[in-house]
Amino acid sequence: MPYSNQPPRPIFESIDELFTLYQEDCNEVLPLFENAFDLIFADPPYFLSNDGLSIQSGKIVSVNKGDWDKEEGVNGMDEFNHQ
Repeated sequence: MPYSNQPPRPIFESIDELFTLYQEDCNEVLPLFENAFDLIFADPPYFLSNDGLSIQSGKIVSVNKGDWDKEEGVNGMDEFNHQ
């Protein structure tokens, strides 16, 4: 969903106003802040949802995070990484 008239709202702002955290789609938000960032933090790896299982706290759990994290083949991953 593009932000046509309303800027995104931060989910955290430091007291000294030197740090602001947004949780949004960077492809939609970054153009609103051209030349304004000192750092962008991303949390890879991506594409780990492969219907596998893992052990967490002694229990078997699914590794699936959601449809957004499913691999779409090498070409799909390459396209994602070049956005």
